[in-house]
Amino acid sequence: MQEPVLKTRNKLAPTIALCVAAMLILLLTFPIFAQKETPPAGGQPKAFVFPKQETYTLGNGLRVTLVQYGSIPKVAMQAVVRAGSLNERNDQRWISDMVSTLLKEGTNSRSAEQIALETADMGGSIFTSAGTDKTVVGGEVLSEFDTRFLSLLADVVTNPRFAAEDVEKVRANKLRELAISRAQPGSMAWERFRSIVFSGHAYSSIFPTETGLKAYTLQDIRTFYFNQFGAARTHLYVCGQFDTAKLKAAIEKEFGKWKKGPDPIRSVPKITARRTLDVIDRPAAPQSTIYLGVPSMSMSDPDFIKFSVLDSLLGSSFSSRITSNIRENKGYTYSPNSFIWHRYGTGYWVENADVTTEHTGASIKEILFEINRLKNEPPSAAELQGIKNYLVGIYVLSNSTRAGVIGQLENVNYYELPQDYISSYVQKLSAVTPADITAMAKKYLIEDKMTLVVVGDKAKIDSQLKPYEVP
Repeated sequence: MQEPVLKTRNKLAPTIALCVAAMLILLLTFPIFAQKETPPAGGQPKAFVFPKQETYTLGNGLRVTLVQYGSIPKVAMQAVVRAGSLNERNDQRWISDMVSTLLKEGTNSRSAEQIALETADMGGSIFTSAGTDKTVVGGEVLSEFDTRFLSLLADVVTNPRFAAEDVEKVRANKLRELAISRAQPGSMAWERFRSIVFSGHAYSSIFPTETGLKAYTLQDIRTFYFNQFGAARTHLYVCGQFDTAKLKAAIEKEFGKWKKGPDPIRSVPKITARRTLDVIDRPAAPQSTIYLGVPSMSMSDPDFIKFSVLDSLLGSSFSSRITSNIRENKGYTYSPNSFIWHRYGTGYWVENADVTTEHTGASIKEILFEINRLKNEPPSAAELQGIKNYLVGIYVLSNSTRAGVIGQLENVNYYELPQDYISSYVQKLSAVTPADITAMAKKYLIEDKMTLVVVGDKAKIDSQLKPYEVP
């Protein structure tokens, strides 16, 4: 019974051998052919055309911006109120966040369940969020419900219930969130970093104390809302497909009688940058968390676009130099990243990474090496063009949604940018040269102004950090 099978195998053997040989030849020659293949050069980014908008102000000071946009029958609305952690007392951190969360917990005419069901019935959802300088209430629904959603949004913003039982529910969630945040090395490092660079300013503090959070009363919540919220601090954005005439009438009806309230405030921190090293001990930590940063600028600064290209090339894009160095080549970390943390009139450039404990000092050395290399050697035209193409693509994509369009308009208003900022952004970014990048590195990435925070096992990293101690 075995003989026919053996004969068949013998007959197939030469064929199999020939196929294997052919495959080997193909595999060996493929790199030769592949090396001759080069991808086509990327074209110059096209001019970006931002949709037209109409902006006007109600009698009570509330500003409105309307943008007809897109072909999908949906509309996005966001009420941006200039009230956030900047407006909190030092002993009431997160109270703006609690107010933001409680806005969705019910109004004097709708329960939280009714708010959720109504927005779902309109084919959308509603959200609230609080930040350093603002609170946002918004959502998206089908266009046929434009005025109906506007009415609901106005009810949430201007007519909150603030019930005692809701405060306790939100407080319990915030206490859990606080406990988790304070246990994470990234949060610990970022909190310490902010406390150093923005000392004495509202931006310096991120988290409340557990005792303080437990002490907030219902009256504290109501006081913050009534003292900080109002029409004069609010900008309503509407973007998508909607009936302009009907929506304007609805906006006047729903928001026109809201109290004017206080004017928005500006508070720019005074920064005296100096070289510092701060270590937070985390015994037995398998990794060290590094936050290294220097003062930079706000979006309104003429250097911002050039510096944002530097940031992407140096650390914020996946193909950045620091990422290639300490992730791809050295294997010290999995996810390094840089960013520009900016607010009105101020900003910081920050590189952060979770690195293996034994390579803590080496990682800092390589980060500084890449910074100094950029100061001394301009990037090649090809490397820079790749980064610029990437940033243009990200910018265009970010403006391809209704929420993205609103975000761009809000940036223009918050940072008091020139009216042509959005339409000229791609052109200005495309004009950045290798010499500009080197100039930005020399101007801003100054080691004597560098703040360094490391969270890790102090017993294992102290000796590695000796070269970076302040004399």
